[in-house]
Amino acid sequence: MKAKPLWISGALALIAALLLVAALTGERTPSEEGNSVNLTELGAVGVSRVAVLVDNYPDGKGLRTAWGFAALVEADGVKILFDAGPDPKVLEHNARELGVALDEVDFVVLSHHHGDHAGGVPYPASVNPGVTVYVPSRADPGVVNRLRSMGLNVIELTQPTILATGVMTTGSLWGPPAEQGLIINVSGLGAVLITGCAHPRVEVMAVRAANLTGGPVYAVLGGFHLGSASYDRLEIIAKTFESLGVKLVAPMHCSGDRARSYFKSRMPSAYVDGHVGMTFMFSSEGVTVSP
Repeated sequence: MKAKPLWISGALALIAALLLVAALTGERTPSEEGNSVNLTELGAVGVSRVAVLVDNYPDGKGLRTAWGFAALVEADGVKILFDAGPDPKVLEHNARELGVALDEVDFVVLSHHHGDHAGGVPYPASVNPGVTVYVPSRADPGVVNRLRSMGLNVIELTQPTILATGVMTTGSLWGPPAEQGLIINVSGLGAVLITGCAHPRVEVMAVRAANLTGGPVYAVLGGFHLGSASYDRLEIIAKTFESLGVKLVAPMHCSGDRARSYFKSRMPSAYVDGHVGMTFMFSSEGVTVSP
């Protein structure tokens, strides 16, 4: 059996130590979930671009805001719509303003079935008929049936699944509800984890990303679902991120202003004030965030 890299052993040791803190504070902590993926099969991408199409944090430049999340992910030419926000009109407006053509999307990944993430699907369904939509297993059957009624090719995923070279899901994790994150394995950097709401807990999803890819988690961005999180919980998350090698943290959507403020002061060199219209570029040459 191949030994784990030292950084993983150290990270897991720290997470185990946090169990005591969790017991004292009443908070859950991440466990070592998920089976390792054959890294030869997963591979890595040279360049990945993530453009935030829908978010409730404004950009100040005219893009529409809405309570929800959606992002266009490009990974070495593969185009993925991750979530669709709550309203097809908001998604359509912002996509056009940002010059994004959703008829060119190769597939859609829905983090979970809630309306603020799945409500905008009618727009990509209208411009990209029959596009494949990956949803987590145990998603609401009514929502799954509505997606299929739009003529979409709906595939329910239980296990972590490789969708393209360097691109995979975390597999369906229970929050509730069932939710999956998207992992982009970037050559020279490590994993970029994108979450919709992180109902299964963002630290759990980050640990799973590390376990699946066998390397550091460079970035975590999206909704963290921390509106009512205690400071003890936020500290557990920060320590988990640090133990996994996280260099960029961009909480958006349901993360909450207190959590955003906490990460900004606690991890100042990693923190990014995420919002609609923001674009992240990841490559072995470096990372840029704009605007």
